[in-house]
Amino acid sequence: MARILFIDDHPLYRAGLALALERSMPDLEIVLAGSAAEALGVLEQGVDIDLCLSDLRLPGEDGLALLETVRVRWPSVARGVLCAEPTAAVVARARALGCVACLSKARDMDDLAAALALLFTGEAVFDTPDAAPGPALSERRRRVLEGAARGLSNKEIARELGISERTVKDHWAGIFGQLVVGNRAEAVSRAHQLRLLG
Repeated sequence: MARILFIDDHPLYRAGLALALERSMPDLEIVLAGSAAEALGVLEQGVDIDLCLSDLRLPGEDGLALLETVRVRWPSVARGVLCAEPTAAVVARARALGCVACLSKARDMDDLAAALALLFTGEAVFDTPDAAPGPALSERRRRVLEGAARGLSNKEIARELGISERTVKDHWAGIFGQLVVGNRAEAVSRAHQLRLLG
C-alpha cells in the first residue's frame, strides 16, 4: 500500500482527486491537507508517507518552500508538485529541490494515475511546460524512444543507456501500451506528434 500526502487549499478539488485516484489505484491511500501547517502536522505525527505532493500556491506559503522543509526534515519522503501551470521556472525549481515530479492539473485522472504509478517504480515525471501533458513517459522510456528515432537498434540503445537488451524490450512494451501503438515506428511517430521527443 502506497501513501501520498496531498496538499491543496481547494477542498472540492482535493477531495475529488483523492476519490478518483483511490478508485483507479486500489493500493493507494491518500492523506489530505489544506495547508503547509496541516501537512507538517501529519508528518510530525509520524504517519508513513511515500510521496508528498503539493500544489504550488498554498495559504501563506509557497508549495516549493514546503517541499524544501520536507526534504530537510524527512529526507526519505519523495516530493512532487501538482499545479495548474508547470512553467519552465517551476519545473527547474522542482528539479533543483530534488523533487521527483512536477505534474499539471490539466492531466485527466487516468493520466495522473499513470504518472503516479511511474513515480512508485522510482521514475521521475516532469510535465513539459510548452505542451499539453501527454502520456507519463519516464525519462528512461523517452531515451529509448530518442535512440529509436536516431535509428539505433535495441542492442545499441541498451549499450548507450547501460542496461540490458531485455530491459529495453520491457520498456518498449510499456511505451506501446502508453502511446497505444503496435510497433517502434508508430511509437516514434506518435511521440513526435505529442512533442515527447526533443
